[in-house]
Amino acid sequence: MSASQNEQCTKQSAEFRQNIFRRFAVYKIKKTSNLFWEVADDWSYKNEKIARYYDKTIGGDYEREYNECGIPPDSKVLHIGCGAYPLTEMTLAQANVRSIVGIDHTPITVQRAREVIRRRNLQRKISIEYGDGIDYPVEDFDVIIASSCSLPKVLILRNLFSTAKHGSKIIVRELDIDAGAILSSIKTYPGISLEKCLHHNPFPFIEPMGWSTYCLQKK
Repeated sequence: MSASQNEQCTKQSAEFRQNIFRRFAVYKIKKTSNLFWEVADDWSYKNEKIARYYDKTIGGDYEREYNECGIPPDSKVLHIGCGAYPLTEMTLAQANVRSIVGIDHTPITVQRAREVIRRRNLQRKISIEYGDGIDYPVEDFDVIIASSCSLPKVLILRNLFSTAKHGSKIIVRELDIDAGAILSSIKTYPGISLEKCLHHNPFPFIEPMGWSTYCLQKK
């Protein structure tokens, strides 16, 4: 092997190791983030005082998302990854969105989310269902929201980008550290346009734990 070939091989090996390390770091940060959402939902489901604080902090970012992404009140909205404390759904209901469906692929989570909705007396506006974003039928919805903790995100986006109706809004939340996967998915679908990107850093989501909202439109 020549000196130049050896140098190239060494460079490729270093890049490979860096890529492996980066993916491992992304994986660990995403696991930590998902654990936070799970614990926050669980505590909010069990404790009304914690729920009020959760509503005020994270709920404020969801309200900003609703306003800046331009969700019309007469929309039929699907939220993928509602969690045990469906804050997104309740935020939308407070904004007088007419019809909201939240789904989750964990039965106990669905059961708890339904209980929260009953406590808030929001059954007429919000429906919680068992479902997986990978294959859930999305053709009838005007707006679809995919939470950052909904996985595997690339497969979920494939379903949304391929089967959502034309003219629908698709709102995707993702940790900033893994934004590349979202942007790559958007590029592979010319019928999907990125209208706006919002950055969020409420406590305890200090860098690099912040997340972004991608407001997309299916042409």
